[in-house]
Amino acid sequence: SASEPSAPEPSAGGPGAAAPQPVEPAEPADAVARTGAVRTDEFRMVAVSWTPEAEGEAARAAASEAVVEVRVRTDEGWSAWQELGVEDAGPDPGTAEARGASDVVATDPLWVSGGADGVDVRVTGEGVAASDDVEVTLVEPQTADADPDGTRPAGAPASSASAATAGVPRIISRAEWGADETLRTSTCTDVSYTGTPKVAFVHHTAGTNAYTAAESAAIVRGIYYAHTKVQGWCDIGYNVLVDKYGQIFEGRFGGLDKPVTGAHAAGFNANSFGVSVLGNYSTSRTNSAITGALASVIAWKLGLSQTSPLGSATLVSAGRTGTSRYDGGTAVSLPVITGHRAVGFTECPGNNLWAALPELRTRVAALMREKQWELRDGASGGRSDRQVYYGGPTSGDVALACDWDGDGRDGIAVYSRGTWYLRGQASTGGAGLVTSYGSASMLPVCGDWDGDGDDSIGVYEPGTGLWWLRNDITGGPPDLRFQYGFRGAVPVVGDWDGVGRDGIGVYDGSRWYLRGTASPGGPGAVFGYGFGGTTPVTGDWDGDGDDSVGVHAQGEWYLRESITPGSPDRRFGYGLPTDLPVAGDWTSERTGVGVTRSWP
Repeated sequence: SASEPSAPEPSAGGPGAAAPQPVEPAEPADAVARTGAVRTDEFRMVAVSWTPEAEGEAARAAASEAVVEVRVRTDEGWSAWQELGVEDAGPDPGTAEARGASDVVATDPLWVSGGADGVDVRVTGEGVAASDDVEVTLVEPQTADADPDGTRPAGAPASSASAATAGVPRIISRAEWGADETLRTSTCTDVSYTGTPKVAFVHHTAGTNAYTAAESAAIVRGIYYAHTKVQGWCDIGYNVLVDKYGQIFEGRFGGLDKPVTGAHAAGFNANSFGVSVLGNYSTSRTNSAITGALASVIAWKLGLSQTSPLGSATLVSAGRTGTSRYDGGTAVSLPVITGHRAVGFTECPGNNLWAALPELRTRVAALMREKQWELRDGASGGRSDRQVYYGGPTSGDVALACDWDGDGRDGIAVYSRGTWYLRGQASTGGAGLVTSYGSASMLPVCGDWDGDGDDSIGVYEPGTGLWWLRNDITGGPPDLRFQYGFRGAVPVVGDWDGVGRDGIGVYDGSRWYLRGTASPGGPGAVFGYGFGGTTPVTGDWDGDGDDSVGVHAQGEWYLRESITPGSPDRRFGYGLPTDLPVAGDWTSERTGVGVTRSWP
């Protein structure tokens, strides 16, 4: 089934357990609770839980000190004993999620690559009276539409998340990794949101690092099942999960671009978000795929609120529960990017991942210093359809978009003091071409001046109204040089009549002077539209093949669907008041709107 175990959930030796079948004798152990070796149906994930002998946080804390060991029977025989860490995450005390959670103490789930058909568990420590207290949950996290090997849902990528063609980061959605949404909705009906995240907590899931890229989606499904059906939480505890191959998985439901309250750092889930790496980084080293994926998703999340990754923030404890270090009401100053152990008595995220946090902060800062592009696929307000990091934050740099390779979709560019940095796609990455053309005093323009299907570059002198245009995207003498405009006017470009060739124009803050070709002469259309302090934008807003005009100011867009005066045909907010507008055809259907911002 989608996420539930295909084998019984044996309370090994307890009520409701599957009848144990004798198998090879187990080695003796000085354990207060022992299941003995039990033959089962095939499973790939195992978790152990028990109810503390006494009620209260002290008893629960004592029970969490128990040592839990498991061995499994695979095709190669019985494995060595492996210790399972006790789950140290959880909802904040006093919340509806905490009140609805189960009273059990549970281990982190252990992934068994290749599967197993037998299990043996022993528990040593206080708070576990007998084997009857111990429940062993076995999960076979396959989906009905899985690939033939049963390890990932159809459509879920098995390659690195860096394979995305546009935007950053590439995140594997809940639908792609096969989330059974009934597990979530059967526990809690509403999504809980918190304030703007101030802190990113880095975690690891412990367990094993022995998994393939194709198995990661199944591991996420298994963790989801353990958190909802064993722990009784509303959903998977983490907002985001990352594997050792750099794949990024959507965690808790509710919208990755929204401040969804997680259950990842008990006492400190408010105003934070949690990113967990699949595997144990107390025993294994991190790699560049892990730190790269962590950096991209954390930079994206912090970029939504323009939070410095190198700074600190103060969170207030919601109270002690589980492994929480701080009493309720305690204000704790934390690095903006930190590990779970900063607020909990836990090894999480492991010594190796903890040691990698300074490098991670530096990588996030480097990403956030790039120019951030928030792009919509249409001319309307709403959430960004793609987010891109490209270009630096240098003051005076100009962002623009044109179809550099004639594929019908606009790429992006940054013009910096006479140097062009061109990229063929609206995506994060390096420049495909760097060329010099123009100077620091000139304004960049781009368009298809000769009707050959490819856009090319040009510059405009705002003091003289001179245009210097090239018919390709390389430096050299101008192919077209002429005067059109006047001092103080801003250049604009568009295919005003839909003939497949761009014309030119200028905007003086309230009036437009448009010409159908890139050539000297008089304007073909002169009309008033706009007001002081606005920036002109042009594009095919309605997809009819003709470009028209618009203005942008303080995050508001005022667009006309024709080159005539009148009221806006479209008015909407998109972007922050300090953002700069950019427009481009990202989908080869119609012009979409976008904004750029430089950070910090």
